[in-house]
Amino acid sequence: MERSECPHCHKQIKWYDNVPLVSYILLRGKCRECKNKISLQYPIVEFVMALLFVFVFFYYSSFATFSLFSIIRDCLVLFVLTFIFVYDTKHLEVSDAVTLGASLLFFIVSLFFGANWFDMTLGALIGAGFFLLQFVISKGKWVGGGDIRIGLLMGILLGWKLTILALWIAYVVGGIFSIILVLMKKKGMKTEVAFGTYLTVATFIAMFWGTQILNWYFRLIF
Repeated sequence: MERSECPHCHKQIKWYDNVPLVSYILLRGKCRECKNKISLQYPIVEFVMALLFVFVFFYYSSFATFSLFSIIRDCLVLFVLTFIFVYDTKHLEVSDAVTLGASLLFFIVSLFFGANWFDMTLGALIGAGFFLLQFVISKGKWVGGGDIRIGLLMGILLGWKLTILALWIAYVVGGIFSIILVLMKKKGMKTEVAFGTYLTVATFIAMFWGTQILNWYFRLIF
């Protein structure tokens, strides 16, 4: 893997200029070599990642018993989801290496720590199959191949029940934001949407609050 470089002059960034948040502040948001401004995207993403990692720690510290593995695993999951969110938002595409590699990694690791293989497999089939069906019917006009692979990852991370919930959340959140953007004239009715961003947000919600949401819903209707 290549070291980080300035997006303007393409000079490799020294390790002491690559410390999250601190380096950006000390360098006043500019490259040390060419003095061009570095996008705010980088410190914002770094700050959000720090908040997410702190959230995971405090989330598990509220339980009487928790494992260090759970914290490390979920921090890694959130890192992958954040990468997908940012990459899909910027480029309207999803890295196969990230989604497929993460799917395999989390499936194996979860199995090793006692996760239900059937639940993960069924979740993966539902998540990927849901988008694959749309892809086939529309001949790739409704969804892209990246959505299929994100659906696969969602199923492995969440299991089949929470995957269905996350898909519902993604469409609700996506629909609300799309309507707002259309009303603000930021998007048109036929504008391509980075749906992976909504899928990652929905996966995050389902990971940490999905069971409570389902329990609340079933108490409501029964």
